Parts: sequence; C-alpha cells; structure tokens
Amino acid sequence: MSKAEHDTHVADRRGTTTHYDRPWYRSAIGVLERHSLRGLRCLDLCAGNAEFSEILRNQFAMRVTCADYAPTHLQRQQALGFDTFRVDLDADTAVVDAIAQTRASAFDLIVSLATIEHIFNSDNFLRLCHTVLRPGGLLLLNTPNIAFIGYRLYAACSGGRPFGEGHHVRFWDFRFLRTNLFLNGFRITDDARGFFALPLDTLTRAFRGHAELARATAPLFHACKVIQHLPGCRGCASDELTVLAEREDVPPIGFQLMRVEPELERIRGTPVGAAADARLSEARRRGWLREHLWLDALVARNEN
Repeated sequence: MSKAEHDTHVADRRGTTTHYDRPWYRSAIGVLERHSLRGLRCLDLCAGNAEFSEILRNQFAMRVTCADYAPTHLQRQQALGFDTFRVDLDADTAVVDAIAQTRASAFDLIVSLATIEHIFNSDNFLRLCHTVLRPGGLLLLNTPNIAFIGYRLYAACSGGRPFGEGHHVRFWDFRFLRTNLFLNGFRITDDARGFFALPLDTLTRAFRGHAELARATAPLFHACKVIQHLPGCRGCASDELTVLAEREDVPPIGFQLMRVEPELERIRGTPVGAAADARLSEARRRGWLREHLWLDALVARNEN
C-alpha cells in the first residue's frame, strides 16, 4: 500500500467523525488569542475534516481556504462551505511548486496542525508555505515533540522501535523544527510549546496494549505542568511543539541535501544565491547544522 493509499484509507475510515477539543487545537487557539489574530486570509493546510477550519471561521472570523489531498476530506470541506484546493505534499517537487505558484502571496496566515510529521518531503511543505504567504505572513505550525519524556519512555519500553506506530513518518524536536523553518525562510516569533494532555495513547502503545497500566501511569505526567517551567526542562516536559513563525524575505533553501546542493549550484553567482549562502552560513554559525553533517560540510566548503 502506498502512502497516498494509506492516507486515503484513513480518511475514509474517519468519515465525518469530528473532534473539536484536541490538545493541539487548544495550543493553537492560545497563540491566536495571544496575538489577536482575527479576520485574516487563512489557509488551513492539510485540514482533514475541517474541525479547526470551523474554529478559525467561527471564533476568529478568518476567511479560510482548506487544502488536502484525500477526496473524503475535500468533500467534507466543500460541504462546510470552504474554498478548497488539492495538493499532495509528497508529490514531485515541481508539481508542488507549480500548485503553490497558483496561490502565490494569497494568504496572511497558514495554520497546519499535527501535519508535518505525516510528510516525507518537509521541504516541499515549508516551501509551499513560504510561496503562498504574503511577505511578513505568519505560519502557525504544530507537531508532537519527540523529545517529550513520554515518547522517551515509549522508546525505552519498545526497545527503541515505536510499537503500534505507522502513521508518523518524521519525528521532530524543537531544534530540528527551528532549523528546518529557518532554512526554508521562516523565523520563529512565538515558541508556544508546552504540556497539554496526558499521554494515554502513547503509554498504551509503550506498554504493548496494557491500557490499565497506561491509565495508572498517566497521572504521573501531571508533573510536567510544573517541570516545563524549570530551567532546561522545557524540551522534555512539552508534549506539543506549537510555534508561530514569520515569513522572511529570503529564498527558501531547504534542509535536504539532495535538493539543497543542486539548487545552490543553480543560483550561484546571483543575488538570490548570495542570500542563500548567507542564510546557510548563519545557520552554521549558530550551530544549527550540527545534526546534518553533510550539509554542514557543504556550507564549510562554500565558505572556504
């Protein structure tokens, strides 16, 4: 089964079942309220059953467009009265870029919740966001925090192999997310990661389906509400990564070497190329490329 077939099957199984009180919805609502974001041209990217699209429209007066690629999701979004367009973010880069160009600078805000962990080609995802946002536009992004102590316990109990996992294809901590955003033309303006919900599902999988043991253990994680405020503990005590990032007027470079290297060659000697080199050098100077040794070495060679 291909990823597209898998995602379509999951969408069909969900049907019209809706959930309006997910932890990541609460974290995103907090950011919207804190920054008084209302009445904007908004793209809900990978909107699913459009629960949060409805929240954006009804609570924040947003003019919402939904994007997805599962037919079931698109049909529900349209039935709810939303403008929609189809995009498979794991499709060929040229295809995704062409779709993005049809909506260039069309939005003030992109909201994408619990999505990027399902996408292989995160550069496609972030470059599309950069293209369709106006200069200075905002990206509200959420994903589970793999550095969370609950996931560390999960890994320890499963011998390092996620038991019962199969729907997440990339795993993110704050550092990795920050670096990918930076290299794709974004600057984080609000780091809103925090602890939002007891990890019942994670613990159930960690304990190989023993739900009673998971229910007995989960209340211990209430301590994360306090631990997340201690120096140096925020990363391991936050279950959700929620960030607000501003689109900067710089070219999106990408993080994946197989794309970055030929792209740098293509634009070398141009003003855009100089801006890209400067962005990469800044990331290296900040120590943000240490987890990508090949890209770090490429930047070092170019600097010399």
